[in-house]
Amino acid sequence: MPIDDSSYSDAAVSSIGARQWPSGTQFLLYSVLNDYNRLMKYLPSSGAQKLQRLKDEQEQEVIRMLLRRCAELRGSLPEVHTDVAVDDGEPAAKIIETAIDWDAQLIIMGSHGRHDVQLHALGSVTAQVVEKIPCSMEVIRILNRTGKTWQDQRRVLICYDGSENSRAALDWVARGSWSPQQELVVVCVLNMVEDKIGAVPGLNYRKANQLQREAVAAVQNELDSHVRRLRSRLPEITIVGQVLEGHAVETILELAEKFLTDLIVIGAHSEQADIDTSIGSVAKRIACNSRCCVKIVRANLNGSLIK
Repeated sequence: MPIDDSSYSDAAVSSIGARQWPSGTQFLLYSVLNDYNRLMKYLPSSGAQKLQRLKDEQEQEVIRMLLRRCAELRGSLPEVHTDVAVDDGEPAAKIIETAIDWDAQLIIMGSHGRHDVQLHALGSVTAQVVEKIPCSMEVIRILNRTGKTWQDQRRVLICYDGSENSRAALDWVARGSWSPQQELVVVCVLNMVEDKIGAVPGLNYRKANQLQREAVAAVQNELDSHVRRLRSRLPEITIVGQVLEGHAVETILELAEKFLTDLIVIGAHSEQADIDTSIGSVAKRIACNSRCCVKIVRANLNGSLIK
């Protein structure tokens, strides 16, 4: 869990402490400092010494901050193991490297969101991490568009595209603990068929419309089967499925606004070019541009869920 000294990281830490985790779960609170070593090479000895002292002071301050948050988590979650680590270098690369070395199953990051110009840096780090995540990831925002906090996730939008990662996202939802007050919408976005076949000679508009209707009907049937499975697992929850046409990012974000979504659940990457050319970029753009929390789910190579 990458941490800085912002209120956004406070929200991410609070989101962990407010949930139930299996006994033995391990958390690593991790912070990345600026890499001063390169700069030291160009400084005279006296300047390098001053910079080293600054680096040491910053590191001690960060360690104290991490230990405070670690103590908070240990107090609220005595059954889990929490540790801290500090590194220096390029933040996104270090976060990915540490997640791989630590064999992490979930990365949780607080995001400054798209509107906070002064704190844009962590937003860009989050975007870079989303692009190359080796496991599932959560992007926590303090407030969503309706002014509700991250705890109030009443309306959940689940994105499905037929890939293993989107199936893993459905499995994550099916195994979750949801209250009867929550509403779940499973959505699949199809590109407009004429965008794909409009340039094919001899294929007229009527034929394109027919193929489009057939594609929508086929996907709707598949989606309905997943919705029925979710309803059987979560009988007290309102769950609906919807097939939409358009470009994935814009359509999902528009629906999230109309639905007043509190949480978006999406697979990390897609394997189906007929639905969208790069769901990885879709997940990244949604995580960076949505005004609610985002859960990005990644499956193992064998299709099983990575938390």
